[in-house]
Amino acid sequence: MAIKLAFFDCDGTLTTIKSSWEYVHRRLDIWNEKADQYQTLFRAGKIDYHEFCRRDALLWRGLLVSRVTEILRDIPYQNGCRETIRALKEKGIYTVILSTGLSLLINRIREDLCIDMAFANDLLSENGYLTGEIKINVDFDKKDLLVEKTLADMNITKEQSCAIGDGEGDTGMFNAVGLPIAFCPEGKIPGSAQHVVRNPSLSDIVRIIGEYCD
Repeated sequence: MAIKLAFFDCDGTLTTIKSSWEYVHRRLDIWNEKADQYQTLFRAGKIDYHEFCRRDALLWRGLLVSRVTEILRDIPYQNGCRETIRALKEKGIYTVILSTGLSLLINRIREDLCIDMAFANDLLSENGYLTGEIKINVDFDKKDLLVEKTLADMNITKEQSCAIGDGEGDTGMFNAVGLPIAFCPEGKIPGSAQHVVRNPSLSDIVRIIGEYCD
C-alpha cells in the first residue's frame, strides 16, 4: 500500500544536533551547571519527562526570546534534508514533524522546508522574555498518540504512513506507523524499525519510501 504520510523526528534527524535543548544550554554556558545533572536524573528514571522539561525551561527564565531564537538559527540541517522533503512532496506525501524539541526551532524548519504540519514543545514568554515555563505538546516516547490522532483526522491508515527518527524517544512513533525507519541511531535501535539507515544523509530515505509508493 502506497505511503501517503511521513512523520519526521527533528533533533538528530532533520538536523545534525541530537538535542536542541542541550545545544542552547551549551551555547549559554550553563550545561555544566545544572542542565547535565537534570538529564542524568531523567535518564536514570529519578524524575519524569515533565519535571525534566520544567527544570530545563526554568534555567532560561528572563532570557530574551530573540536570543534563544538566534542561537537555534545556527543549528544545521542534516545532509540531503531539503532535497528529501522536496522529493516526498513531489510524490504527494504529506509531511509532519513530531519533536520533543523546541517549537522556536521546529516552526522555523516547518516554514523553511514547507512541511505541512508540526508538533513540538512551547517555551512560554511574556513581553519578549521567557517566563521559565513550558507547555508540553509532545511527550517523550509517546509520539504514538499524536500519530494516531493525525492519521485518524486525515483518514489515512497505519499502513499508509511512515516515520523517520534517530530512535531517541521514537519507539511510540515507530510502533504506530506501517514503515518505521531508524536514521543514524545511537544506542538501542527500536525493535519495530524495519529499515536502519547508517549513512548520515537523508537521501536514502527517499529511495526506501519510494519502494512503497510504486
